[in-house]
Amino acid sequence: MPLIPENQDLAEEIEAVNAIYDPDTVTVTRTTPANATTNNTLDLGSLAHSNNNIYTTVVTLQIPEQQHLSFILGFQASYPDSRPAVLGTASTAARGEGKIAIGVLEDIVQRTWQAGAVCLFDVISEAVDVFPELSIGQDDIEDSSTQTPTVAASTATEAFEALSLRDAFGLDAPPEWILSDVVSEKKSVFVGRVARVTCLAQAQAFLDHLTATDRKVAAATHNISAWRIRQRKGADGEGETVVQDYDDDGETAAGGRLLHVMQLMDVWNVVVVVTRWYGGIQLGPARFRLINDVGRDALVKGGFTKEKEEAEKGKKKGKK
Repeated sequence: MPLIPENQDLAEEIEAVNAIYDPDTVTVTRTTPANATTNNTLDLGSLAHSNNNIYTTVVTLQIPEQQHLSFILGFQASYPDSRPAVLGTASTAARGEGKIAIGVLEDIVQRTWQAGAVCLFDVISEAVDVFPELSIGQDDIEDSSTQTPTVAASTATEAFEALSLRDAFGLDAPPEWILSDVVSEKKSVFVGRVARVTCLAQAQAFLDHLTATDRKVAAATHNISAWRIRQRKGADGEGETVVQDYDDDGETAAGGRLLHVMQLMDVWNVVVVVTRWYGGIQLGPARFRLINDVGRDALVKGGFTKEKEEAEKGKKKGKK
């Protein structure tokens, strides 16, 4: 017998959602009386939130038309006065997609929830529109007209996997990208990522590797990139050459603006990539702010800012 939440608003909302979509769109996996207390922590694997005892109802949300994409959501007894939490992913179509998928759904929840009003149907409705744009959780069988970019990227990935990193990209190890928070605006989604590099050839190899091995990035509308590098001159390593440039990837002026952010932050030996999946609604000049924001966020998270560098130097001095 299926579990039914004690929260009447939530129970009725789940019943309505499952009537509109498939019966298994929302499945209750745990329900606890509001006045119950426990010291046990629910084990849901790798979750975004570790304190699960505050959620009296935990559900699995299967995104309609995305059979490989489902999430674990937690609801407090006070819902809809309190916002649902995205606890983690129950499944994604491919490895490495979980963090981006969680970030996108969390952003949708934050924008759709209003205190006192149920929001699950609105969250699902927007998720159905947004996730296909990201090629996350896509079904294997799709109309050929919509699958062409993904198929092309997937074919390239399989071809490159047959070669070693050295043969295909001149790399000894895959790039260690550090990602920004995911930002969505009017169904467009932006993600920034950074990696440390020592020369232009390495930066270009990192970019080639990214688009060849990550199908959702390869299928994105734009992959704007910029880099600033101080590399050694000649075989003897004496002297220094400064290299800084950018690639708009079809988003005119975006790369130059991203490079300007790097110059203002005075960061070096790093390549930045901002990926945008267009959601069908034009953003105007706001898109440049969003591109810069996620690029800056990735640089901060990667520790490339001067403040973090000085802090690290201070720690090292203190150890002597």
